[in-house]
Amino acid sequence: MRIHFAGCTFDSARLELTRGGVRAALTPKAFALLETLVAARPDAVSKEALYERLWPATFVEPGNLHNLIADIRAAIGDDDHTIIRTVHRVGYAFDAAIRDEAQAATFIVVIGNREFVLRPGENFIGRDPDCRVVLNTPDVSRRHARITVGATTTIEDLGSKNGTFVGQKRITQAEAIGEGAAIVVGRTHLTLRAQQVLEPTITAS
Repeated sequence: MRIHFAGCTFDSARLELTRGGVRAALTPKAFALLETLVAARPDAVSKEALYERLWPATFVEPGNLHNLIADIRAAIGDDDHTIIRTVHRVGYAFDAAIRDEAQAATFIVVIGNREFVLRPGENFIGRDPDCRVVLNTPDVSRRHARITVGATTTIEDLGSKNGTFVGQKRITQAEAIGEGAAIVVGRTHLTLRAQQVLEPTITAS
């Protein structure tokens, strides 16, 4: 199972959770807890069922489950507890709108072994944590470049110091790009990859 939600990607096959394209550190227990809640969405899972799933036939302190929930919320940026919802006197529920892998955006940006899913419309690249593609390197500006996904997909530099290149060409205005485009932002190399597009259906509670 591979789904996208709230700027995160959850991949059960690879045992991986990423946020903004950066891998989030979760213990195996926390990952199993998140997987259980995602699989049950939008239904709540009782605390008793979670304890049995995570610590079968074992007595553990009641605070252990609460601590794992706190770790997951920190990893996914759920500060207001709207993604992992507490169901009082019952347990917890995964309550975010999701898109599964078949419903992913038309393009992804590949940087090494990292993938960033692009949405229709504007996708910013830079050091700013609000950017769609976050690059934590000093040669990249806070908002360095913008990829706009639409009928024609384009990239443009946003006045960065170290420039944006498509192939060997430094761009000075919006440039059309497509599958396999080789992009350099500062000194970081990116590749644009197309994805199959199906009619999207958003799941929400």
